[in-house]
Amino acid sequence: MQKKYEGNIFDYIIDNVNIVDIISSYVQVDKSGKNYKALCPFHNEKTASFIISEDKQLFHCFGCGVAGNAINFIMNYENLDYIDAVEFLAERYNIDISQFSSGSDRKNTGNLNRYYDILKDAAIFYYKNLRLHKEALQYLEKRGIQYDHIKQFGLGFSSDSWAELIKSMGSKYTTEELEKVGLIIPNKDNTSFYDRFRGRIMFPIINPKGRVIGFGGRVMDDSLPKYLNSPETEIFNKSKTLYGLNLAKNHQNSKKELIVAEGYMDVIALHLYGFTNAVATLGTALTADHARLMRRYADEIIICYDSDFAGQKAALRSLDILQGIIDKVRIVVLGENMDPDDFLKKYGVEAFQEKLDTAVSGTEFRINNLKQGYNLKDEQSKVEFLSKAVVIISQVSNTFEKNLYVEKLGEMLDVNTEMIAREVFKDHYNSRDHYGFHNKEKKNQAIPKIASDKKRYLENQLIAYFIHKYESISPDQKNLIRHFKFSNEMQEVFDYIFDYFNHHESFSKQHIIEDADLSISTKVLDVLQLHLEDIDEIDLDLVIHNIIVMTLDEEIDALKLTLKNSSTLGELQREIHQKMLMKQELTMKMRQHKFKN
Repeated sequence: MQKKYEGNIFDYIIDNVNIVDIISSYVQVDKSGKNYKALCPFHNEKTASFIISEDKQLFHCFGCGVAGNAINFIMNYENLDYIDAVEFLAERYNIDISQFSSGSDRKNTGNLNRYYDILKDAAIFYYKNLRLHKEALQYLEKRGIQYDHIKQFGLGFSSDSWAELIKSMGSKYTTEELEKVGLIIPNKDNTSFYDRFRGRIMFPIINPKGRVIGFGGRVMDDSLPKYLNSPETEIFNKSKTLYGLNLAKNHQNSKKELIVAEGYMDVIALHLYGFTNAVATLGTALTADHARLMRRYADEIIICYDSDFAGQKAALRSLDILQGIIDKVRIVVLGENMDPDDFLKKYGVEAFQEKLDTAVSGTEFRINNLKQGYNLKDEQSKVEFLSKAVVIISQVSNTFEKNLYVEKLGEMLDVNTEMIAREVFKDHYNSRDHYGFHNKEKKNQAIPKIASDKKRYLENQLIAYFIHKYESISPDQKNLIRHFKFSNEMQEVFDYIFDYFNHHESFSKQHIIEDADLSISTKVLDVLQLHLEDIDEIDLDLVIHNIIVMTLDEEIDALKLTLKNSSTLGELQREIHQKMLMKQELTMKMRQHKFKN
């Protein structure tokens, strides 16, 4: 019997992979001192700031800040959630994770893997079959889809035959298995089976992990139904699946956007023209499950449905679904009753990009849609429109956005914004507040008031100054700083920096990144970044005096605490008195220093 692992599945994966091996399979990795370095795969850089610690099995990029373990790397690079990343690593490195499942779960996992194999073989069958049918190839070519796109999306063809797939796959898989995954259907009297998909262009539906989970089939003429999808199975749920997400998740721009279209052909057309972050639902309305799935991969959703009445109505429904799940949603209105495929063919890439750039927010789309039913030159219609528009604005969760639309609505209708705000904010309305937008002076960041935070702030200033201005610091000052007692982890940071200058003439950020322990190098660069702009304004003497005074306060407090439980009162009292005199003397020096400057 296999021994049960004591930890959890995540620890088990980390213990059975080597982060250097994993990352080196994606990018070139070079040895650098005690660590490894590479050009960061998550942002553009010319100098390697992506550091991998084999000892700690961690990575950290000092350029963009991304960090974590092997699972985190796969999540970021492959755009997978935590569970999918674990399964991805287990599958790639042949790690048996079945011990973390019950007996029934292990059996079910075996069945699911079998289903994935069937659907993969079916996709290969349809893909090869496409080449044998000129009429199907000509149809795709007429739609602007060339061989590269056929290969990219794995497009195929199902012949107009009742049992071609059964004959091809029946020797390897049982009819029960083929039926389970939705490829074949029993006849009326259950005496035989026939192929579900016949005479259709085949679109394999692939999940984010790259596995075929179902199919969509499209006729090449006007017969109905135009589209036919796989039925719901143990591995395929239309309400939780998005076509094209397996490609779009790895081809987003820096804004992390997904474009949501209505169908297979729209997605392929968008990818064909370079908009590779496009996905589509599978003949169903957008669901909350779709929204949660997209939230894993995108911060912003751009809805790009057909611009006919049905498409715009679907866009409004989608806004309701996305509300509360995805904060930033915009709508593209193409016009002329066009879908994305039609628009791109007629107007091209630049015009479509302009549509994306000028896509309106969900709130604005709702208000514009509402406005179409009213004549705003008529006072009664204006009142009716206003009463419904304020309801739309009141549902916005972000206060700044609410204020923006209060102002916009006031300008549109030439109505006082305070009156609109009163209806929008209801019980939260405050007559003393200003609604809309106006400029306020930017306030400088205040020095922390809590003693422990203030000391940390001063220590950060001191270390930043020590690094940047090392040559200008006198030997006496260096010696004084050397004997400071820094707080917690800042002590090891300063010790490292002090030792660094004993072996190097000048500071090199790259050397720190590549050679220092990950935790130390991270803290060093955080300190430098914190005081990047005010380094020349730091008064070293004042910082030193302040730290000494705060250290004396800590020591006095500690002695007073000891005094309560001590028999040697006279000696402790003298020590407290001495430290208080030192504090007074330093305080006077600081005041004189401030006055002189």
